[in-house]
Amino acid sequence: MSRHGIRYPGTEHIESGHAIISKMRSHGASPLTVERLRSAPESLPLKDASLLAETGADEQKELGLRTGRRFGSAFHKSDHVTFVSSSVSRAVSSRKNFERGFGDGLNGLNVSSSYERRDDLLRFFGHRYCSRYQTNVKKNATASAEFNRFREKMYPRVVQSVARRLSVDSLNITDGMFCDTCICELESM
Repeated sequence: MSRHGIRYPGTEHIESGHAIISKMRSHGASPLTVERLRSAPESLPLKDASLLAETGADEQKELGLRTGRRFGSAFHKSDHVTFVSSSVSRAVSSRKNFERGFGDGLNGLNVSSSYERRDDLLRFFGHRYCSRYQTNVKKNATASAEFNRFREKMYPRVVQSVARRLSVDSLNITDGMFCDTCICELESM
């Protein structure tokens, strides 16, 4: 079981990068700084949003190669391997690259293989697939209220803790960065 390889940021993240740079410009950030930062989101075409990056493809092929080498002795010519992924394009691309590496790692042993798409098994957060997610999160009228209570109580503590670690008096972290900040910080509390 592995997750998809390194991917390009999603559309919303690329667009957010453009918005942040515009906001910096309007708030008087140095034109040189704005110009240097602008190249980052501009280097990410929207057509590639959320797709597997070349680095991710290489990563998956290498992971498959190591797996094939490590477990190759467990296979015989008559064995069959089924590779499973969700239908998301980056997952399918990851599976293909993993499978290539895996075959190379078997050192010439040709086992048969097949591919199976299993969104029902692998896409827990998919809106259609997980009844518990639907019931407990998507259709839970109190979920937003619970999140807001958590944010009001924990958010200031997390920001204060991050600021303390950075040896600064305060941080101006917007709500948009809240979840990532909390996740990173709560893991270390």
